This record gives sequence, C-alpha cells and structure tokens, in this order.
Amino acid sequence: MKKVLLGVHSISADEKQERQIRKVAKYYPHPCYNKTEKINDLMLLKLDKPVKRTNTVDYFNLKTAAKEPEDGTKCTVAGWGETKPNLKKMSEVLMAVNVTVINRMKCNSPSYYDFNPIINKDMICAGSNGKDKADSCRGDSGGPLLCDGQLVGVTSFGGGCGIIKKPGVYTFLSAKYIFWIKKTMKKSD
Repeated sequence: MKKVLLGVHSISADEKQERQIRKVAKYYPHPCYNKTEKINDLMLLKLDKPVKRTNTVDYFNLKTAAKEPEDGTKCTVAGWGETKPNLKKMSEVLMAVNVTVINRMKCNSPSYYDFNPIINKDMICAGSNGKDKADSCRGDSGGPLLCDGQLVGVTSFGGGCGIIKKPGVYTFLSAKYIFWIKKTMKKSD
C-alpha cells in the first residue's frame, strides 16, 4: 500500500513532529485520462484518515475554479523531482522555482511543442521567462502550480527539464475539473 507524507521538507532529516503519514486507501484517476494526448491528467487519492492542518501542512479550498493566469504571470512550482536533466535522482529537499506563464498559441508554435501534443484550454504552459531556465522536472508530477497564492494547476509533463522552448505543462484546475473533483469526493464518502 502506498503512503503519502505531508509536512516534509527534507527526506532524511528528523522532522517527525511535523510529518503526517497517511496510507492511500483508494485511487481515482480521471475517467477520460489519455496518456498519448496527455489530457485529463488528474488523479485523486483518498487517504485512510483525515489530514491535520499545522504549521507545515495546509490545504486549498477548491470551492471554485481557479482564475486562469495570463501570459507573463509569475507562478511557483514545487516538488522533489530531479534537479538536473537525466540525473535520475530525486531531490533530498523540497524545491521550488518561479516560472512564467506562456500563452497557448506560443506554446503550440513550431519552435515550442508544435502541437505535439496539443496544448489545449485545460492546460497551462509555464517555464522560462525567455532568458533564465526555470522548470519542473521528472518526479515533480502531481505537484502544485501556484499563482498569486492560489492553486491553479497540477504538474503534468514537459519536454525535458529546463529547456527554454519546452516549458512545463500543467493541468489547469478549470471549472470542469473542480466539478469532477467534488463529484468524486462526494461519491467516495
């Protein structure tokens, strides 16, 4: 049975007082997930017991859909994924980086993803500001994309790591996904 660790900053440090460990009781992948087209890339995890809000554990209220961030918006991504391409080693500590939202037209252009896959209205591209490398990487999938302190997306995929013209792509927590999340949570009770 898989476990979820909450309130963790360092994998090996003695942070036992801050940590909450929960078993995954059930998985709820989005019913229309398509690995090839990389669409509907969301999964909910039902935990074996509730999570306590603490100094190191918090959660977001998902009552309404996130506001779609505009082109050029500065956002933050976080995770324990690789810190260098092809390193094949997860980070020892939780890392975060500021990324810049890139509009879908540019993200689908020939010099970026060239419609392979199609970056659609349910996705957000975010990465380099055009000069500095900034990206999520392998192992960060499922992590948050935060814009103006709001959870707006979930790390989905990218074309490598830290490549200026292959930014990270995030599942946008639009109204249709919030509806699915609420419906799935209600059914799981």
